[in-house]
Amino acid sequence: MRRSRTMERRFMQKALCLFLAIGVLASVSLWQPAQVHGAEAAATTVTSMDYFSAADGPIISKSGVGQASYGFVMPKFNGGSATWNDVAQDVGVKVKVGANWVDIDSVSSFIYNQNWGHWSDGGFTGYWFTLSATTEIQLYSKANGVTLNYTLVFQNINKTTITAMAPTQGPQITASFTGGAGFTYPTFNNDPAVTYEAVADDLKVYVKPVNSTTWIDIDNNAASGWIYDQNFGQFTDGGGGYWFNVTESINVKLESKTSGTNVVYTITFNEPVRNSYVITPYEGTTFTADASGAIGVPLPKIDGGAPIGTELDNFVYQININGQWVNMGDSGLSGFTYSANGYNNMSDANQWGYWADHIYGLWFQPIQEDMLIRIGYPLNGQKGGSVGSNYVNYTFIGNPNAPRPDVSDQEDIVIGTPSNPAIDGMNLIWQDEFSGTSLDMSKWNYEQGYYLNDDPNTWGWGNAELQHYTDSAQNVFVQDGKLNIRALNDPKSRRIQTGMHSTHPGKSTRKIISPLPMAGLTSVPSCQ
Repeated sequence: MRRSRTMERRFMQKALCLFLAIGVLASVSLWQPAQVHGAEAAATTVTSMDYFSAADGPIISKSGVGQASYGFVMPKFNGGSATWNDVAQDVGVKVKVGANWVDIDSVSSFIYNQNWGHWSDGGFTGYWFTLSATTEIQLYSKANGVTLNYTLVFQNINKTTITAMAPTQGPQITASFTGGAGFTYPTFNNDPAVTYEAVADDLKVYVKPVNSTTWIDIDNNAASGWIYDQNFGQFTDGGGGYWFNVTESINVKLESKTSGTNVVYTITFNEPVRNSYVITPYEGTTFTADASGAIGVPLPKIDGGAPIGTELDNFVYQININGQWVNMGDSGLSGFTYSANGYNNMSDANQWGYWADHIYGLWFQPIQEDMLIRIGYPLNGQKGGSVGSNYVNYTFIGNPNAPRPDVSDQEDIVIGTPSNPAIDGMNLIWQDEFSGTSLDMSKWNYEQGYYLNDDPNTWGWGNAELQHYTDSAQNVFVQDGKLNIRALNDPKSRRIQTGMHSTHPGKSTRKIISPLPMAGLTSVPSCQ
């Protein structure tokens, strides 16, 4: 499924942190409850479902060449009083086959994590489907029989080549302070009815700094520094287009592979000239927590202008604790945990992080008590330099009724062992003890390819991973009753990836083999 974003993205990471998580398992066991009991007895069942918005059902129409990707936000459960996490065990999915509704797992053409599944982004969850025909989907309550129907309408588009292009935005574009900029797709072949999907196979994207003469092909070229869905990508708003996050002025060229016709855009990034580094409030110094306890504070202006990305790491953030100013990043003293990917509703900690709209700012949640924050900047503009009195002081007015997640039930998960796989209240339905010297190919198989569905815009298996998958014995092997999954540094200009999946219906375990020394490697059973 193509990953698409709007041009303005709310949350950003303070720094790119890629973690290596190696799973070496003596056994892999996938379970389903024999009955609901104990801690699970309180699981919420669905009494009603309503479409999240008009854009999320009941009818969702898409067009594409051969297939199209669909996604919708989870419905409002029980009038909005229950979340997806509350009711997940009670919600199933059916597909209409002929005149009958059939459980999706029993339809051979639907494979979880390949052409349908779950997504989670920005605090929202939902379902996604990749379809080549109009399909009816039904969500249903296993306990109460409540249903909600969706019709996913597909219209096929015939491919064509590009003979002409004319900008619909630009071609002169000014980036925001955060470096964000974008433009809608041009008009192709002088016909507004010709969509991007119809010409996607014939379109190439190149970039270069404005002072350079060398164009860079950024398709699947992470070595160039251009990484899809990280500092460039595509959005769907307003008919769709390209977005970029830049740190300098660049040219972007869209070019036809067959005819050579092209259009060139100029994205100008105006790096500010600082005569001093004195900071002043961007807008006010008193902020009140909303119903969720969230507060968003624009970063102060530096010498009268908004800060840019290269200046973020110079700021100093402090909170007043019992009359003493302590660094916000010192969680032991500040009581706050930095959360790079946005608010984590599975944690009961006070959290903070960066956000980015047309400017940069900080978010805090949940603020239940009044508190004092201050933000400083070195007077010489250099990280670690003396701040002196160059601070802006902020007052936070807390919301004592703001919710804080209940983590009291987040206990360790009981697991079985190879010698005693039984777990009270569970029935073992599948396992592999890796007792031989090679993978049991009746239970496992490999999937190769760097792109999802051969689509260059879905690099990293559609998950923006900086990895390629292999079936090499160097990366995966069975030894001493263990499945060994190993990451190796093997950069490739055009990467090949192999996913390793269990062949058990509806269950999957993917191995991610990394060409980069800091990319991720996981072996995690997942099921719908």
